[in-house]
Amino acid sequence: MQLDNIDKQAFLESDWQQRPRLIKRGLNNVDLIEPEILAGLAMEEGVDARVIEHRNQRWSVSHGPFEEYESLGEQDWTLLVQAVNEWMPDVHALLEAFRFLPEWRIDDVMVSFSVEGGGVGPHVDEYDVFIVQGAGRRHWRVGERQATTPTYPCEDLKQISDPFNAVIDEVLEPGDILYIPAGCPHDGIALEPCLNYSVGFRAPNQAEWLAQLADMALQTERLKQRYTDPKLSSSTPSHVVTNGQLEQVKQLLKSALDADEFNELILRAQSMSKRPLPEPELPMMAEQIPALLTMNNAMLVRTPGARLLKQADTAHYFANGERFTVTEGAEMLAQKIAELTDEVPMSELAPYCQDMCSQELLAWLVNQGVIELLID
Repeated sequence: MQLDNIDKQAFLESDWQQRPRLIKRGLNNVDLIEPEILAGLAMEEGVDARVIEHRNQRWSVSHGPFEEYESLGEQDWTLLVQAVNEWMPDVHALLEAFRFLPEWRIDDVMVSFSVEGGGVGPHVDEYDVFIVQGAGRRHWRVGERQATTPTYPCEDLKQISDPFNAVIDEVLEPGDILYIPAGCPHDGIALEPCLNYSVGFRAPNQAEWLAQLADMALQTERLKQRYTDPKLSSSTPSHVVTNGQLEQVKQLLKSALDADEFNELILRAQSMSKRPLPEPELPMMAEQIPALLTMNNAMLVRTPGARLLKQADTAHYFANGERFTVTEGAEMLAQKIAELTDEVPMSELAPYCQDMCSQELLAWLVNQGVIELLID
């Protein structure tokens, strides 16, 4: 799936994280999921789904799993389902259109189904998002980035109370794409039953980064340098924390940030999937790989939501929070799998699996849940 009617480099230089952009007819095929299938998915345990209603000037939010939808009627409600790309391969394929952006930044694909009048109200997001119009039409108003005042019309629904001037005021039709940078106010109202696919890009704040990296450091037993006191004075009361002591703590933390091993912690964190990846029933052994490469009914597929990242200018690959160092002979296989978007026969990988490191890499990725082995 490829984007049309856009110069990607020009977009990155002029629009990305700077201003909203409407891309008319950006995708040709947006028939990715039927509303009935989406509604059925929202009935399943473990699926993050919400219904937002706006009736008689009152907002309400209910959470799944849902049992029925008939009581909602035919106007003024929206069903939103998170991470549909992790459940539906056709929706996962949508991400291929956005691979000109860093893979680790992609969060998930939220799919919404709205009846006439459905929407979630004016709001801002703390992340960048591409909204792809599926079936039906929706009227969108989008403003430039501005300071906003949050309001909570009901529990679990955050909107803004500030008016905004729309720099985009358009009706989106199937295949149109709306790019909205973080912090830009927007509001979309369905003109008829319609589907929207929201490709969100995660942007952890400083506290979230530090918390995740601290967990990674503890798990991998990294950054073990301890605090030592600066020069002390016996005349300083014991309950007083001096500026020198505060500076010593900050220097300790800064030295951690500057350490080469901190780069590895960041990559471990970036390679983590949003949800736990599936593990094979039995661990894959590298010795099993040669036989699998000769099987006509053995297929490999990237697990939706899994990330395989390479640290630039090194031989290190990261997946599911773990590191694997590849040899020169295994580099081509690692690259092939990192770029994998569709199912491929195992036999197609045979030319790249001639040495033990390649076979160990393949087994490692299966055991990490990054790729799945399918045998008919």
